[in-house]
Amino acid sequence: MQAWKKKKGLLSKPRYTCVLEPMEREVLGDLAATVSEALIARAQSVPRDPLEELTGITSGHKEPPTDPGLARLLPDFEKAGDEEFEGDNALLRSLHENDITRAKLENLQVIAQAIGPDGSVNVTLDENQAKAWLAATNDIRLYLASSEVAGPPEAKADRDSLVEWLAYNQETLLNAMMGPLP
Repeated sequence: MQAWKKKKGLLSKPRYTCVLEPMEREVLGDLAATVSEALIARAQSVPRDPLEELTGITSGHKEPPTDPGLARLLPDFEKAGDEEFEGDNALLRSLHENDITRAKLENLQVIAQAIGPDGSVNVTLDENQAKAWLAATNDIRLYLASSEVAGPPEAKADRDSLVEWLAYNQETLLNAMMGPLP
C-alpha cells in the first residue's frame, strides 16, 4: 500500500488518495464484510420487546456480546469500579447499541463503496469519507485484535500483521489529513 496523499485543487475541497495492491484491496473488503456481518447478526438477534411494538421506540440487547471481537466494538457503558445501580448498563445498552451499530455499519459501508465491487485499487475519499474510513479501519483493527485465533502460531502472526497494516493505513491517512507537523 502506498501512503495516503492529500490532493487539493484551486477551487475544490481536499481529497485523499491512495493506491492499494490488489491483494490488500481484497483483504480489506473481506475484513470490512466480516465485521459488518458480525454487527448485522448481533443487531438481528435482538429479542422482541412488546414495549417497542407499542411505542415504536427500538431497543437493543440488554446483555453484552459474547464474541470477544464484538465485545470490544460494543463495550459496557460502565467501567469496573463505577458506582453501580442495578440495570443501568443493560438499560443504556438497550437504548444506544442499535445507534452505535448503525454508525459502525455506515462507516464500514464507506470502505465497501470506495473499493467497489469491480476491485478498484485506486481509492479517493472526501473529508467526511476519510473520517468514516478512519473509524471503520479502527473498528476492523479492534475486532481483529480482540478475536481469538485458533490454529498454529503462524495464524496469530498473520492476524498481528493485518492489525499492523491497518494501523499503518490509519496513520498515513491521519498524516495526510493533518498535514505536516511543526
